[in-house]
Amino acid sequence: MVVLDTSAVIEFLRGTGSAVHRTVVRLGRDPRVQLAITEVVLMEVLAGARGEAQASRLADQLTGFTMLRLDPFQGYEDAAALYRAARRQGLTIRKMTDCLIAVPVIEAGASLLHADADFDRIARVAPLRIEPVAP
Repeated sequence: MVVLDTSAVIEFLRGTGSAVHRTVVRLGRDPRVQLAITEVVLMEVLAGARGEAQASRLADQLTGFTMLRLDPFQGYEDAAALYRAARRQGLTIRKMTDCLIAVPVIEAGASLLHADADFDRIARVAPLRIEPVAP
Protein backbone atom coordinates (compact mmCIF):
# COMPACT_ATOMS: atom_id res chain seq x y z
CA MET A 1 0.00 0.00 0.00
CA VAL A 2 1.21 3.48 -0.89
CA VAL A 3 -0.37 6.45 0.86
CA LEU A 4 -0.44 9.78 -0.93
CA ASP A 5 0.25 12.90 1.09
CA THR A 6 -1.65 16.07 0.24
CA SER A 7 1.35 17.32 -1.72
CA ALA A 8 1.30 14.20 -3.93
CA VAL A 9 -2.47 14.40 -4.46
CA ILE A 10 -2.17 18.04 -5.51
CA GLU A 11 0.70 17.29 -7.91
CA PHE A 12 -1.41 14.52 -9.43
CA LEU A 13 -4.64 16.53 -9.70
CA ARG A 14 -2.83 19.49 -11.26
CA GLY A 15 -1.04 17.22 -13.74
CA THR A 16 2.25 19.00 -13.08
CA GLY A 17 4.47 16.44 -14.77
CA SER A 18 6.75 16.53 -11.72
CA ALA A 19 8.56 13.43 -10.49
CA VAL A 20 5.90 12.99 -7.78
CA HIS A 21 3.11 13.33 -10.37
CA ARG A 22 4.77 10.73 -12.61
CA THR A 23 5.17 8.39 -9.64
CA VAL A 24 1.46 8.65 -8.76
CA VAL A 25 0.56 7.86 -12.38
CA ARG A 26 2.95 4.88 -12.46
CA LEU A 27 1.66 3.50 -9.16
CA GLY A 28 -1.96 4.02 -10.21
CA ARG A 29 -1.39 1.86 -13.28
CA ASP A 30 0.18 -0.98 -11.29
CA PRO A 31 -2.55 -3.47 -10.30
CA ARG A 32 -0.37 -4.74 -7.44
CA VAL A 33 -0.36 -1.32 -5.74
CA GLN A 34 -3.17 -0.14 -3.51
CA LEU A 35 -3.26 3.66 -3.29
CA ALA A 36 -4.59 5.28 -0.14
CA ILE A 37 -5.04 8.64 1.54
CA THR A 38 -5.74 9.61 5.13
CA GLU A 39 -8.60 11.60 6.58
CA VAL A 40 -6.28 14.57 7.08
CA VAL A 41 -5.24 14.46 3.41
CA LEU A 42 -8.92 14.44 2.41
CA MET A 43 -9.56 17.48 4.63
CA GLU A 44 -6.56 19.41 3.32
CA VAL A 45 -7.41 18.76 -0.34
CA LEU A 46 -11.07 19.70 0.13
CA ALA A 47 -10.12 22.81 2.11
CA GLY A 48 -8.17 24.03 -0.91
CA ALA A 49 -11.17 23.85 -3.24
CA ARG A 50 -12.21 27.16 -4.78
CA GLY A 51 -15.89 26.51 -4.23
CA GLU A 52 -18.50 23.90 -3.38
CA ALA A 53 -18.68 22.51 -6.92
CA GLN A 54 -14.94 21.91 -7.03
CA ALA A 55 -15.02 20.43 -3.52
CA SER A 56 -17.71 18.00 -4.64
CA ARG A 57 -15.69 16.98 -7.72
CA LEU A 58 -12.57 16.50 -5.60
CA ALA A 59 -14.47 14.41 -3.06
CA ASP A 60 -15.74 12.20 -5.90
CA GLN A 61 -12.20 11.75 -7.22
CA LEU A 62 -10.79 10.92 -3.81
CA THR A 63 -13.35 8.21 -3.06
CA GLY A 64 -11.36 5.93 -5.38
CA PHE A 65 -8.57 5.75 -2.82
CA THR A 66 -8.51 3.51 0.23
CA MET A 67 -9.01 5.64 3.36
CA LEU A 68 -6.67 5.17 6.32
CA ARG A 69 -8.31 6.37 9.48
CA LEU A 70 -6.77 7.90 12.56
CA ASP A 71 -7.81 6.41 15.89
CA PRO A 72 -9.90 9.13 17.55
CA PHE A 73 -7.80 9.26 20.72
CA GLN A 74 -4.65 7.16 20.45
CA GLY A 75 -3.84 8.57 17.02
CA TYR A 76 -3.57 12.09 18.39
CA GLU A 77 -1.37 10.94 21.26
CA ASP A 78 0.88 9.10 18.79
CA ALA A 79 1.06 12.16 16.52
CA ALA A 80 2.07 14.34 19.47
CA ALA A 81 4.74 11.77 20.40
CA LEU A 82 6.14 11.94 16.85
CA TYR A 83 6.31 15.71 17.07
CA ARG A 84 8.10 15.57 20.43
CA ALA A 85 10.54 12.91 19.17
CA ALA A 86 11.49 15.12 16.24
CA ARG A 87 11.88 18.14 18.48
CA ARG A 88 14.17 16.16 20.84
CA GLN A 89 16.41 15.44 17.84
CA GLY A 90 16.48 19.13 16.92
CA LEU A 91 14.18 18.61 13.92
CA THR A 92 11.44 21.11 13.17
CA ILE A 93 8.11 19.75 11.96
CA ARG A 94 6.42 22.76 10.34
CA LYS A 95 2.91 21.33 10.26
CA MET A 96 1.59 19.11 13.05
CA THR A 97 -0.98 17.77 10.61
CA ASP A 98 1.92 15.93 8.96
CA CYS A 99 2.29 13.95 12.19
CA LEU A 100 -1.44 13.13 11.98
CA ILE A 101 -0.90 11.87 8.43
CA ALA A 102 2.17 9.82 9.38
CA VAL A 103 0.56 7.87 12.23
CA PRO A 104 -1.93 5.72 10.25
CA VAL A 105 0.69 5.21 7.50
CA ILE A 106 3.12 3.80 10.06
CA GLU A 107 0.40 1.68 11.68
CA ALA A 108 -0.58 0.21 8.29
CA GLY A 109 3.04 -0.59 7.43
CA ALA A 110 2.51 1.37 4.22
CA SER A 111 4.86 3.76 2.45
CA LEU A 112 4.18 7.46 1.94
CA LEU A 113 4.61 9.37 -1.31
CA HIS A 114 5.14 13.06 -0.68
CA ALA A 115 6.75 16.33 -1.72
CA ASP A 116 7.03 17.70 1.83
CA ALA A 117 10.28 17.77 3.82
CA ASP A 118 8.41 17.31 7.12
CA PHE A 119 7.96 13.63 6.31
CA ASP A 120 11.68 13.11 5.73
CA ARG A 121 12.22 14.57 9.20
CA ILE A 122 9.55 12.33 10.73
CA ALA A 123 11.14 9.30 9.05
CA ARG A 124 14.39 10.11 10.89
CA VAL A 125 12.69 9.53 14.27
CA ALA A 126 9.97 6.98 13.45
CA PRO A 127 9.49 3.92 11.21
CA LEU A 128 7.82 5.93 8.44
CA ARG A 129 8.61 4.37 5.07
CA ILE A 130 9.03 6.86 2.24
CA GLU A 131 7.99 5.77 -1.27
CA PRO A 132 10.76 6.40 -3.80
CA VAL A 133 9.97 9.02 -6.42
CA ALA A 134 10.32 8.14 -10.11
CA PRO A 135 13.24 9.82 -11.87
